[in-house]
Amino acid sequence: MSLNGKVAVVTGSASGIGRAIALQLARDGAAVAVWDLNGERANETVAMITAIGGKAIHCGGNGAGA
Repeated sequence: MSLNGKVAVVTGSASGIGRAIALQLARDGAAVAVWDLNGERANETVAMITAIGGKAIHCGGNGAGA
């Protein structure tokens, strides 16, 4: 499936299933917003996505009190 031109927001994407989903969405062509409280691990996910030629940014924050 091609996701070229689409943007995906993946919460919990610093590790585990969230990271796997973010990577697959990037492989499918989506730009990925990596959301997680763990900034260091989220930046690792961003680096992994850019290493395979994808586009990604880390968006940190806690929306629990919103």
